[in-house]
Formats: sequence, C-alpha cells, structure tokens
Amino acid sequence: MSWLLDLDRDIFIFINSKMTTPLLDVVMPVATELHKHYEFWIFIALFFAVLILRPTTGAASGPELGSESGAGVTRKSRARAWLTGVLLVGLSMGLADLAAYRGVKVWVKRDRPEAAGVPVVLRTDSHSGWSFPSNHAANNFAMARAIQIVAPVWAIPAYAFAAVVGFSRIYVGVHYPLDVIAGGLIGLLCATLVGVAFEAMRQRLARRLRQRPRTGV
Repeated sequence: MSWLLDLDRDIFIFINSKMTTPLLDVVMPVATELHKHYEFWIFIALFFAVLILRPTTGAASGPELGSESGAGVTRKSRARAWLTGVLLVGLSMGLADLAAYRGVKVWVKRDRPEAAGVPVVLRTDSHSGWSFPSNHAANNFAMARAIQIVAPVWAIPAYAFAAVVGFSRIYVGVHYPLDVIAGGLIGLLCATLVGVAFEAMRQRLARRLRQRPRTGV
C-alpha cells in the first residue's frame, strides 16, 4: 500500500509543481472555486430557463427519466421533467457530499498535502480538514452522472466540467490524485443509486395510475 501512496504523492508533486503554465495558473483557481461565484449560479439558472421555455419540438434534448416526447411535449411537461431532474441532481450531490464528508473522510483521516509536509504550491486558500476523498470531485461527478441519467445529451459537457474541477483540486494544491479519483467514484455511485430509486418510484407510481379505476359516463 505504501507504494501506491508514494506514487500518489509523486503524481501530485508533478501536477502541482511541474505541470504548470500561466494559463492553468489563471484558469484552475477559478474552476476550483466556481461554485462560490454567484455569476455561475445565475448562468445555470438562465440555462435551465432557456431549456424549459424554448419552442417545443420533437427532439429530445432534456430529461428522459419519466419525461414525455414528441408531439406530447409542452412547456409544462418539460418544466416538470426538468424540475424532476434538478431534484435528482440535488439529491445525488447531497448524498455524495454526505458520504464523502461524514463517512469516508472521518474514517480514513488522511492529511492534506500541505499538512503532511509535502512540497506544495498553493494556488488557493489553505484548506483545513481531511484530504481523502475530495468532496468537490464527489459532488461534481454526482452531478454529471445525474445529468447523464436525466439528460444524456448533456452528459459529455457535464463530465468534462467535473473532470476539470477534479483536476483543479490537484493543481491548486489541496488534494492528491487518489482523493479526486475516490471522490469521483463516490459521486458516480451515489447518483446511480438515486437514479435507480427515482426510476423505481416512477414505475411504481405509473403502475398505480394504470390500476386506478377509470370513471366514465
């Protein structure tokens, strides 16, 4: 096991200290703290609003989990599908954050590179708390997996964004590569579990609706 931790440390030092460029020095600190900028969330809100309010077509570019398609798509049904998708994303990220922060971190208790005495070039504020796994990676990969479930057409951009954020945690000096990998796996697993639960509930509700006696004239 020590060889793996040594390799993890060496890769961290390479990315943090050797694989540096002026462009990454600007982009990565922004990417790693993007969730703290209100402009980012305004953009996300506007993005969802455009997807909901755009003219209806037969093309499927939104949530698929229990959504309608074709001529039956209306702004109301699309909004309902997107709200379901947002709920799935939120629950997935919440579960991933809880599992990583309250579960694995306090069990493993791995020091961050700076606290462990590893040579670090900090490109963000000094972080306290445990290092393994990365909550940023857990949250963002949970979001990407949830988006893949409800809106597959947006999966590649979502995973690309999660990967950039995960890489940024190494580049700015607050996480080892294994922290990010583990966080990403936790996020994927949590979002998959939430997606399975959502689909099971949707199918159960659909069966109940089909079994409900119809009232006729």
